[in-house]
Amino acid sequence: MKWYLYILSAILVFCLPEITIGQSTGETGNEPGFIYRREYSFYPMIHSEGWGLGFRWGQNNTVNSQRYIDFHITNMKHPKEIRSSNSFYFEDARSYVYGKQYYVLMARLSFGSMRVLNEKPYWGGIDVRHFWSIGPTIALAKPIYLYVIDDSTYMYSYYLQLERYNPEVHNTSNIYGRGPFFSGFGESRIYPGLSFSTGLSFEFGPEKTSVRFLEVGATADVFLKSIPIMAYNANEQYFITFYLSYHFGRRYNK
Repeated sequence: MKWYLYILSAILVFCLPEITIGQSTGETGNEPGFIYRREYSFYPMIHSEGWGLGFRWGQNNTVNSQRYIDFHITNMKHPKEIRSSNSFYFEDARSYVYGKQYYVLMARLSFGSMRVLNEKPYWGGIDVRHFWSIGPTIALAKPIYLYVIDDSTYMYSYYLQLERYNPEVHNTSNIYGRGPFFSGFGESRIYPGLSFSTGLSFEFGPEKTSVRFLEVGATADVFLKSIPIMAYNANEQYFITFYLSYHFGRRYNK
């Protein structure tokens, strides 16, 4: 056998175990101390005053800690909202919330930290983690438009007119139903603020490259100016909500 074949054989003998271990580690990620450095997830959420959708990107610093950036959009209702309808008089009347002046959307961009409280074993189980985040919030308040009954022209007939809700003029006797959702977007008001969130997350499943967890938490939003939602009620400058979200995504090292 030629000399270069001896050298090649020696290299394979010494390096093959290293190559096998490296491939195994890259495929499973279950070895002690192994970290997938990055992850992302999408999530729907429901909270005590509405619902929303979001995206999160995280950087794992150690096995038990992570920093992340979170962005989500959610609506914000008033606790006194009650949906009603004039279907008793008009069969095709659309339901509406009496007294609601503005529909409020919130966009939150937050920077957070997460720490593992109870790490799940490699074969599966549940990870319990504590998190907190803080960041800017922008609230958009869109005026409500309604279809209003106008019977001033004819004695025994009427026609519908789309109008911005005015609590001094519109009431249950002349409101036919809610108008198109996008009516009034050009008249929206912007309210800047700050949000803070904290809570617990529960990750489940044996596959470490897959992100699946439930998150339970509370969020406080504080704004520079009070936001109007309902007529005949005080405008709100801060909101405290409790939420539940389900995250799904991937972990990777690239």
